[in-house]
Amino acid sequence: MRSRWYTAAVVLGTASAKDLKYHESLYRTGRTPDTAQIGGREVATLSQPLPQGQAIDRSKWDLKCSTIANGHDCDKAIDDSTDTFWQSAASSTDQTITVYLGEERTVNGLTMVPRQDKEENLIEEHQIFLSSDGENWSEVAYGTWWPDNALKLSAFQPQNATYLRLSAAANNGIAISDLQIYETKFIPSDPVLGAWGPTIDLPLVPVAGAVDPISGAVVTWSSWGHDIFTGSPGGDTQTATWHPKGQSVTQRDVENTQHDMFCPGISIEQNGQIVVTGGTDQSRTSIYNTTDDHWYKAAAMNIDRGYQATSTLSDGRIFVIGGSFSGGVGGTERVAASGKDGEVYDPVANQWTQIPGAKVSEMLTDDIRTYRQDNHGWIFAWTNGTVFQAGPSKTMNWYGTSGDGTTNSAGERTGDEDAMCGNAVMYDNGKILTFGGSPWYEEKAATANAAIITIDQPDQIPSVEKAGDGMHYKRTFHSSVVLPDGSVFVNGGQDVGLPFNESGAHLISERFIPDTDGGKWIEQQKNSVVRVYHSLSLLLQDGTVFTGGGGLCGDCSANHFDGQIYTPPYLLEDDGSLKTDRPVIKSVSPNEVKPGDTVEVTTGGDVDEGASIIRYGSATHTVNTDQRRISVKLTKDGSNKYSFQIPGEAGIAQPGYYMLFVLKNGVPSHSVNVRVAA
Repeated sequence: MRSRWYTAAVVLGTASAKDLKYHESLYRTGRTPDTAQIGGREVATLSQPLPQGQAIDRSKWDLKCSTIANGHDCDKAIDDSTDTFWQSAASSTDQTITVYLGEERTVNGLTMVPRQDKEENLIEEHQIFLSSDGENWSEVAYGTWWPDNALKLSAFQPQNATYLRLSAAANNGIAISDLQIYETKFIPSDPVLGAWGPTIDLPLVPVAGAVDPISGAVVTWSSWGHDIFTGSPGGDTQTATWHPKGQSVTQRDVENTQHDMFCPGISIEQNGQIVVTGGTDQSRTSIYNTTDDHWYKAAAMNIDRGYQATSTLSDGRIFVIGGSFSGGVGGTERVAASGKDGEVYDPVANQWTQIPGAKVSEMLTDDIRTYRQDNHGWIFAWTNGTVFQAGPSKTMNWYGTSGDGTTNSAGERTGDEDAMCGNAVMYDNGKILTFGGSPWYEEKAATANAAIITIDQPDQIPSVEKAGDGMHYKRTFHSSVVLPDGSVFVNGGQDVGLPFNESGAHLISERFIPDTDGGKWIEQQKNSVVRVYHSLSLLLQDGTVFTGGGGLCGDCSANHFDGQIYTPPYLLEDDGSLKTDRPVIKSVSPNEVKPGDTVEVTTGGDVDEGASIIRYGSATHTVNTDQRRISVKLTKDGSNKYSFQIPGEAGIAQPGYYMLFVLKNGVPSHSVNVRVAA
């Protein structure tokens, strides 16, 4: 086991502070880790906000432990002293501590203080269950905690229960010096609004992540530290991979690429490899090979960048633009440039080439901070090697990537303004939904504005219309996912952009439903965990959504070391149980295609004519330029046999891996992979 103690944190963006220079000094230099007095000791807390509500009175509790070692009895886990602890025997089977709460409570989380005198008997892999009768148990959280003796926390959707059980791997025995369980107000379930749970506890704050197209695992990472990004020595990234099929979380420290991958650009290239560029180590490129589960060092960019936008082009190359958060504003000593103009990466040649004609100056916002003006571009690769930039500036542009590159104006979004840290999603062929954001990166009120941009031929002015009446809530720092039925799920965010501050956060998600009248926005199930700055959302192979993270800031009280699963309404029965009668894809041929190819699909029964292919996503800082949904029409070719055609013009179906979903009565199948080649 190893433990790191860091000396940096961030408190930038507090509602009362006015001095921007003071903010910047805190943002760059940081502060010390957060601690709390627990049971007579100073215990590192890692700045995690406690579960909502309050701690449950422990006087009525009755505890039972699977084993007891060396006289460290079960009751010592709740004796108000962190000098004592319950310890289990070493075992090849999981060990448990079961709490009878004395009466039914609405339980939504726990905190656990490990043994404090030594870094031994730590709980890492674990599961949390609730029960009303002590016989029938439901799993509400599982995962892996960071291996040190800081306070551990798990927050989950409120559920009425009389018993709680914590189960953990105990090869060397486990120990708990303090256990608290929390309760809050009950949130009634409503299948029409979707459902939350379980929680996946992670050993880090997942600021960035991508779905591995091969295994379906979610690869996440933070920075050089699992709980902080400032004060980085460079060359190191903490990663954690969640394996949905095995319900496990594995941890890895990536040092071989010499790349701190915090605040990067991310693109999944056509063969499913995850290409991560810039960030804290400003020009570095790292590639995660999903086939052999290994990280590789690739060629460095020509321009230092952080918070840049990237996208895989119709010919398989990767385009990048912007990124003044790292490496100076508008250029470096190595590059005499007026701005962080475009460049492209050739994965085959492992080579970056500048295209100075792709001008970043045309997509700048009017933010008071110049290093924020080119952050998090909303870019969409399109046909003939072109890229459409939809925002966050109110001005839109077309970029060409041949030769030295080109820039052509695409007009402005109707009735909108700069919308930094808003979202943009291609939810159907050439249709882009934009929503939320703020005129400045921080300290300005967010907007509920939403627009539909329809692009067709490169360099033409697109059509822009309002998307319904706008969202129900003003949001910035939110995240979003396009779903198999063409709707767009939106989660988290807050009224005013305040990094590392959770005031004004929204716990009610919403969903955009397209229709012929501009679409409508409907509220979804309320959540109990805040997701704002540094949170993300990703579509999974089974049609559910992984959403998690927030924080990574030392002692700012906003660190969320977890993710959650959101199950959309289309997967729920009227009683809230999961639908079992989902359509089934039995085979797809071929599953490696080119633009214009026909794909044959065999299903387990009749399905709707409409289906969709959705490109695998990668996300960080409100940006997911990889996700893209293309609706396809199924033609019935016989009993349970269908076919559809990949769009013929290269780039509409951006090269890469897609999840194919077929639907029946609006219910999607589990996806099957189809790879579109450049």
